[in-house]
Amino acid sequence: MKLFDRFIPWRTRGDRHWSRDALLRLFAEYLGDERIEELADKLAPIGDRPLELPPRFLAIVFASRSGSTYVSRLLSNTDWFVDFNESLNPEQLVAIRQRYDFADNRQSVQWMLDNRGTQEAFGYKFGFFGMVTAAHLGFLTETLPQTQFIRLVRRDRVAQAISLLRAKLSGRLHSIHPEGKTVSLEDYDAEKIAANVKHVARNEKWFGEILDRLGKPAPIFVYEDICADPEGFVAEICALLDLPAPEVFEAEVDLEILRDEISDAWAARFRDERPDIF
Repeated sequence: MKLFDRFIPWRTRGDRHWSRDALLRLFAEYLGDERIEELADKLAPIGDRPLELPPRFLAIVFASRSGSTYVSRLLSNTDWFVDFNESLNPEQLVAIRQRYDFADNRQSVQWMLDNRGTQEAFGYKFGFFGMVTAAHLGFLTETLPQTQFIRLVRRDRVAQAISLLRAKLSGRLHSIHPEGKTVSLEDYDAEKIAANVKHVARNEKWFGEILDRLGKPAPIFVYEDICADPEGFVAEICALLDLPAPEVFEAEVDLEILRDEISDAWAARFRDERPDIF
């Protein structure tokens, strides 16, 4: 990987101060008011306690099945992140609040900061729900100036769309989840695969637009390239955050590849039937 092709200093600030309400209005343009309100209800009570923050934040923005679990495991193997996770997923925050009997979800956010980050940095990954959650909680307003965003994409959108379909059919969203319903060659569905390709493309377009409007243009990293050079990827991320790269890095992340001969057969059939979609 060429380091400086993607270099955007982590100190880059947006052109304006984004209040909680301004962020929610922006996200509502993409998701609609109803979805924004649903998440607000799920996150109540929010709370207003001050947060103790590290100086750096790294946020990975991604569409489903982009390889975010693999990438976050790589980053968790550095000294700068304890557990790089979907920490701003509303379900995770509510679960932490209930487990520790916290008064509100801002306390859950502080727990994430204290237990999943370090004194130097906190990293998290999110899609639209996590983005809206971060806005509702005031977290995004407070951390936006010191946040380095990156966008994670997958070069092979057909494989990504098939992975998404298989996850929905089987109920197995990650390799760390137990085996779900068996998926066979006969479950092939060209229309659903095509719809997934278009859905991923739309989400990636929206993520790019949103980050540009926030004044936080994000470098794009490709999952297939990261797999080919995980050490190089980690070194680039450390450079983006002005942190030293590990002298010795462990690239083993103990994840099972869910792709198999069924996925390969579906991909070959889909590309033959729908060469217009990629």
